[in-house]
Amino acid sequence: MAESARSPGEPAAPAGAVTRADALARRERILGAAAALAGDRRVSMIEIAAAAGVGRSTLYRHFPTREALERALEEREREQREGGAPARDAVAALPFQAPGQLGRTRPLLLEVTRVLDEVPPHLVPDQLVAEARRAAGVAVALYVVDIDGSHLLRLAGSEEFPDRLDAPPGLGPEIVPEGLPAFYARLQERLPGCTPVPLWLRGRVTALLLCVGTPAGPLEDIAKQGAAALELANDYTDFIEAARRRKPTTPAAEIQQNLFPPRIARIAGAQLAGALLPSYEVGGDWFDFVENRDGAWLAIADAAETGPTAAGLGAAALGALRAARRSGGDLQDALIVMHETVRRLGNPDFFVTALVARWRAPTATLTWVNCGHPPAYRVDAAGELKELEGPRHPPLGLGEAERAFQLTAQQLGPGERLILVTDGITQRHTEDGGRFGVDGLRRALEQAENPTAAATAMAIQAAVTDCWSEPLEDDATIVVLAVE
Repeated sequence: MAESARSPGEPAAPAGAVTRADALARRERILGAAAALAGDRRVSMIEIAAAAGVGRSTLYRHFPTREALERALEEREREQREGGAPARDAVAALPFQAPGQLGRTRPLLLEVTRVLDEVPPHLVPDQLVAEARRAAGVAVALYVVDIDGSHLLRLAGSEEFPDRLDAPPGLGPEIVPEGLPAFYARLQERLPGCTPVPLWLRGRVTALLLCVGTPAGPLEDIAKQGAAALELANDYTDFIEAARRRKPTTPAAEIQQNLFPPRIARIAGAQLAGALLPSYEVGGDWFDFVENRDGAWLAIADAAETGPTAAGLGAAALGALRAARRSGGDLQDALIVMHETVRRLGNPDFFVTALVARWRAPTATLTWVNCGHPPAYRVDAAGELKELEGPRHPPLGLGEAERAFQLTAQQLGPGERLILVTDGITQRHTEDGGRFGVDGLRRALEQAENPTAAATAMAIQAAVTDCWSEPLEDDATIVVLAVE
């Protein structure tokens, strides 16, 4: 089979046959990536290939089926145990087991319901570390990602661990799963005696347990229960969110941060990822996605003004969208409610640009309306980026009180991606005096390590940050949908 699906991060083979050493190295990379992604029961073979930095054809040549990969992982773990090597990549309860059979061979040390009933919410991180330390028999620390995704910060655990760890594969306060294998390799260089255990929640890595040496017992169950406990406890305390902030935030920034959904999500037939790079004066950007019975809704918007005014205006528009959605409205209904809400604020200078869309997996169809916003872009399976054409209505809040909105529909095939951005992306200045623009998006796509939604968003975010040494002049927001 030809290597037509080679990953951008996978080096091309020299002329002639691939050597046995090369093949063994790639096989081990695949197994390492599969083990690192073990906590996500819905991880796909394509995502495993992306995390390993190999093409799909390479993955399937080594492991024709998921069952073959599962057997190889089990054999690898057994060899590590028998050889005395630390089975840090071991997968005791992996995505290949049937639902309901994950880690239930014995009573759990940590139960979400018990934690929430008995432990004060601000002490949940300490309780999680205590339970993990008891099970592992070694020192343990708990790390969370700061709000801009640039550091892992120690939330609880022994002070012998570093206060922070640089450069996790973060997208906002979440870790991008396919970036874990490379991050683990860097982590071993800095902390060679430590073993990482990710906390998984619905395909997202929300935190990381770090152990000194090899745990005496498996921590996967504690990590899964702990992820849910932290997520729920976060609604009852400021402790976790305060720890994510390395410096004080403004009221406008707090409003904006509370508008966002999880940065990474899986929906029927696709992956979603969103990211925001905030400017010094918050510019009113937000994004939203949710999966309902009528499909998955996704939206991106930019409110007029700056600071608290922009954040408040953006919050009002997003509240209107969610109210319409939860009342059973369709795309047109939602846009009418958003338009009316902005107008009723009574300021003629208030408006919101927005692109609101709905994805239906059975028909692989995206339907959208653009209200004064930058266009959507489609990336085909070959990596070519093109603008999605369609009507562009005036921004919400401007024009007549009664508005009608024309919907546009487009099918998206497997391997294709949809990219939504705000003008803080395309209008970002570059070192040569130009603008980031569509050419900047194309260059960022070429640098993406793989075609997943999260990796694409991270590549665009990095390119926007690096294209000019000056701070952002406006919020820069990205949403990516990647069809599976």
